[in-house]
Amino acid sequence: MINKYDQQCMGGDDCKEEEHLCKLARRCEPDQIREIIRDARYFCRKCGRSAHEADNLCKPVDL
Repeated sequence: MINKYDQQCMGGDDCKEEEHLCKLARRCEPDQIREIIRDARYFCRKCGRSAHEADNLCKPVDL
């Protein structure tokens, strides 16, 4: 079975997920990023960013 997190996210402009941190960082939205990373519980194996919800990362793993 394929997990949605096993799909390779290209990051930035190629990312299809509007709420991924890689996409938000390119749009320079610091207030939204600050809210997403508060009390981080997940770490992205692709970009190294952390977030509270797994849906905001390309390849999340538990912290």
